Amino acid sequence: MQGISRWFCHMSSVLVCWVVATVANADTKNAIPVKVGAYEYGVVYFFENDKPSGFTPELIADLNAIQSKYFFELVETSSRRRYNDLAMGGFDLILMESPDWDWRDQDVLFSDPIVVEYDLFIARKEDVPGPGWFDDITRHELLCVLGFHYKFASFNANPEYLQDHFGVLFHYDEQQLFDHLLDGEGDVGIVSAGFLARAYAKNPELSQRVFIGPSPDFSYELVAVISKQSAISLAEFNDLIRIVKREGNIAQEWRDMHGNLPTG
Repeated sequence: MQGISRWFCHMSSVLVCWVVATVANADTKNAIPVKVGAYEYGVVYFFENDKPSGFTPELIADLNAIQSKYFFELVETSSRRRYNDLAMGGFDLILMESPDWDWRDQDVLFSDPIVVEYDLFIARKEDVPGPGWFDDITRHELLCVLGFHYKFASFNANPEYLQDHFGVLFHYDEQQLFDHLLDGEGDVGIVSAGFLARAYAKNPELSQRVFIGPSPDFSYELVAVISKQSAISLAEFNDLIRIVKREGNIAQEWRDMHGNLPTG
């Protein structure tokens, strides 16, 4: 009799799990898909053990958890391709952008601010006599990421402009830039505070090799850039972000990803 009871309880649990999974799948199938663009940048989006990770995937999961009308799904792009991809309908919106990054002349909408990020000047510690070394960074050989925007260059991301006016050396992403700087290339690199915090978390000894400039290149609010043809309206997206901020913990998640480095 006890064996029958255990079997019945087991089958009841299996049935409950099946029903829950079926309902969840039905909700996903009935939901309106919203494609979200992302490219490798700081702690916004990166790969950990060959798996997508970062703030954007976490925020997408939070947005899906609080409602069932829309299903947000990540679509990869690149820092240079993202403008055309959004214009051509490759995704509905792209997360964690600054309007100053060549978006203001595009036919797009901007969400309410989500978090604040900083771009930091960094150098090899043995090369820096003191904070004044960063007073005029344009007299140093600079390492930048191709397709990124910097305040010192008035947010002009054109590679030819940056090379002609500042002699910039380019790298594909922040990790490549960071590695080359530590290996002796250039004088000053520019990376996001989130990236540097992640690098320090993986290898705390790196903080002994890096001097951070006393002032950032730029501090900026990160928003979603939304196509006017998006499956979700600007007002609805802002409402969801407000709910996630109120009921979730995205501010703490962002702070945790930055360690002791600035977050706004």
